[in-house]
Amino acid sequence: MITVTILLTILGFYMLLLTSKRAAILKTIPERKLAVNNKQVFNISGVLLLIIAFVVLSIVWGIGAGIISEFIILSIVASLAVIIVPLQVVNYKQMTLIFILSFIFELYLTYAS
Repeated sequence: MITVTILLTILGFYMLLLTSKRAAILKTIPERKLAVNNKQVFNISGVLLLIIAFVVLSIVWGIGAGIISEFIILSIVASLAVIIVPLQVVNYKQMTLIFILSFIFELYLTYAS
């Protein structure tokens, strides 16, 4: 469940970052072109994904712990995204592999005992 909420947080923040005017993102990134053309859709979708992540963690861990945990996850994701996205260090294939492995590892640790 943690992997899913982290994925929702990353996608939500990334969608909001792509629509930002102040972000130093290259215009050659295909998502950037799509985000500029559909700015309102990206903003609404990004906010909805972040709200869904907050709600899921609040349901799983309780209101207080869920909100605090999501703020911590969001601050880590935001810091990394602001640094990594302009440098283009990681692409979507690498991120997909990381999340699949993380999800499998989380399921194994949860249900192996």
